[in-house]
Amino acid sequence: MLETYKKLPEKKQIAILDAAAHVFATKGYYRANVSDICRKARISNGALYKYFKNKEDLYLATIHRTIDLVAEGQARHLPVTGTVYDLIYDLLGEVEAFAEENPDYIVIYLDLGSPSMKAFADAVSDRIERPSRDFWVRIIEEGKRRGEIDKGLSSKIAAYALDNHVMLFMFSCVSSHYARRFNSYFADEGTELEREERKRLIIESIRRLLT
Repeated sequence: MLETYKKLPEKKQIAILDAAAHVFATKGYYRANVSDICRKARISNGALYKYFKNKEDLYLATIHRTIDLVAEGQARHLPVTGTVYDLIYDLLGEVEAFAEENPDYIVIYLDLGSPSMKAFADAVSDRIERPSRDFWVRIIEEGKRRGEIDKGLSSKIAAYALDNHVMLFMFSCVSSHYARRFNSYFADEGTELEREERKRLIIESIRRLLT
């Protein structure tokens, strides 16, 4: 992003990124059109290029906003007050609310795993994954200290398992494929699990893995 964008009021900055996120999530990066983004953001094409070098620069800005939103959500749950499992349950609730308020950002993050998005993944993966790893390792080690988690477990392996549970729940909130995948394992044929039941099953699975 360019300095002119950073000088905009925060509300205007977010409005532009929200509009871009919606178009990228709906059409995918390669099919997304800058004109569509500008119409959604209610700015001219010329104005957009005063704020971002190109479509790639704008896309990376939406990814970084996704990272910031996730980090803010995680930070709200530190330090740990209840049990580690209470924290994870509360965090799943926050993920659910985040998916309702910002589904486009989750779709963009999900799309980042596609092979066609390798260049973007190479540019941002460390900034996404390392803070999440550190967050979960901190939670695991706190759980070990309290006797809530098996002290013999590798903290990094446990953190990886925990992160994947939460991430798959997040994807199931915005993707019918991931919701159906969850149902195929746990729901009776022809039925769908409510999110509350999904959360309960995730906590049960995590507890069995970590104790």
